[in-house]
Amino acid sequence: MPSFVQFLQNSGVYTAQNFMIVPRGGFNLVCLRDSKDVGLSYDRNRLLVEDVRLDDVERVAQEYIKTRFREQKGQERDDQLLRLRTALYATARPDGPARGLKVSPKDKGIPELKAVRGSTSIKLDVAILPRKDFTIAFKFLKHLDQSGNLINATRWTPDDVPWFLTKLNWTFGAQANIFFTAAEATWITVQKALGPKISRDVFRKEIVPFKVRGADLTCFLVGDYDAMDNEAAGEYLPDEQVFVVVDQGNPPVFDYGEAFIGVMAHEVGHFLHHKRNIPGSGHHNRSGILLSSGMESLSLDKQLVTDLNAW
Repeated sequence: MPSFVQFLQNSGVYTAQNFMIVPRGGFNLVCLRDSKDVGLSYDRNRLLVEDVRLDDVERVAQEYIKTRFREQKGQERDDQLLRLRTALYATARPDGPARGLKVSPKDKGIPELKAVRGSTSIKLDVAILPRKDFTIAFKFLKHLDQSGNLINATRWTPDDVPWFLTKLNWTFGAQANIFFTAAEATWITVQKALGPKISRDVFRKEIVPFKVRGADLTCFLVGDYDAMDNEAAGEYLPDEQVFVVVDQGNPPVFDYGEAFIGVMAHEVGHFLHHKRNIPGSGHHNRSGILLSSGMESLSLDKQLVTDLNAW
């Protein structure tokens, strides 16, 4: 039976919900398995759907990765490019059982893409999303210890910011067409002994004033923080447009090495939810999805995409 599947994890194709996103002015990719004798049906005034042939693989893969990683270099970018090239070559074989489809928008809205063979049909609702861009500043805390020595409160440094952005831009860019650039990445110094865990009052009084006024959002890395029970490893302050993340993240909630960057993405998700002027915090009960009140991951779903960047 034909089926749609994503080429790369967390790439904006939500087949369990019959949904995918396509960025305005760009494209997304989806694999059609068991494609023999399958015809495609869609509104040609709103979508352009093309097979990725052997001669197209290198160009399409490079363009796809460049759009989502922007100028960020690194092993993760190289790995994703290799995964995508390998998958596209597998589906580009002339007599192969699967097809790689390049889906580009020609209009707005959420048109349907159907795959039909005989009396069997499957579909994807294709959300054509506008691009959103935000700037984010990163501030790394130094303060005095009990002996009056200046210490780094966090194990993270400005050198880690490219990795932060790579992860955030794949999480929100590839899945919801929302991208971030660094406004600033510097150390800040508080000439006081703040203790091993930063209290919420101290954070507001001593640290928040260091936020970058020209940035849309400022992230503070402070080591450890006395977060509220429902935000165990970080906190977003909507009145200040800042958030804080603890060094260890939240291992009980995030799997697969995502404990720290997952909390950062969680707090960025609160910021994006707040920017849409939607009531509430954005928490939900859909396990395994970012902003869940239970187990989380870096995955979005149709409802969360709708909340963060509706078409």
